[in-house]
Amino acid sequence: MISRTVAALGLAGALLAGCSGDEPAATPGATPEATPEKPSASALSAPLPGITLPPDPLQPLVPAPEEVPAGMVPLLSGSGSRDAKAIAEFSADPAAAAEALAAHGFTSAYVAQYAHPSDGRVLSVVVARFKDAAGAKSDLEGDLAGSSGEEVTTATVGEASQVRRQPLPGDGAGELVTLRFRQGSTTWLLAYGAPTADPQVAVELAQSLVDRATT
Repeated sequence: MISRTVAALGLAGALLAGCSGDEPAATPGATPEATPEKPSASALSAPLPGITLPPDPLQPLVPAPEEVPAGMVPLLSGSGSRDAKAIAEFSADPAAAAEALAAHGFTSAYVAQYAHPSDGRVLSVVVARFKDAAGAKSDLEGDLAGSSGEEVTTATVGEASQVRRQPLPGDGAGELVTLRFRQGSTTWLLAYGAPTADPQVAVELAQSLVDRATT
């Protein structure tokens, strides 16, 4: 099992750092040099024609730039494919996480990161693929058992899901909504941070990804 509560908090914290004037925090799951970029303020109102996330077979299973809430821009250097070692480093115990990933049949993963240049909103999506649905189910169940925050009742996304809300990590004010869900042999963690984070934003994005995965 990966402690993806740690992953969600770390990703959101890194994204927030990337949008402030402070030194960016390291991006969990990324190589050390893959630090989130600080988007230009002009991106607030300007369209982003031709901007795409790094290519990968799993890239279609994360939100594209035109699908995220208005004003959010992709952090390209913090997005892309991730191997088992990178995903295991999301955990407070990377060695145990790597062992669990291997036991569950992990095959690949992809991370997408977005941020708003000025209002504090952040979005991270981690999609992971396993050899079979049983492995993905076991991995998600472990994550759900170890999750923290207030559980929010919403419609089920995919075959199983859980939504939680808690304060944003660090010193910044705001809320972090995390949505973990599974469809077949694929699992997702969607982390949405905002001054007031609406769980429905996460649910609608997640449902669109499940719809895409099943068509």
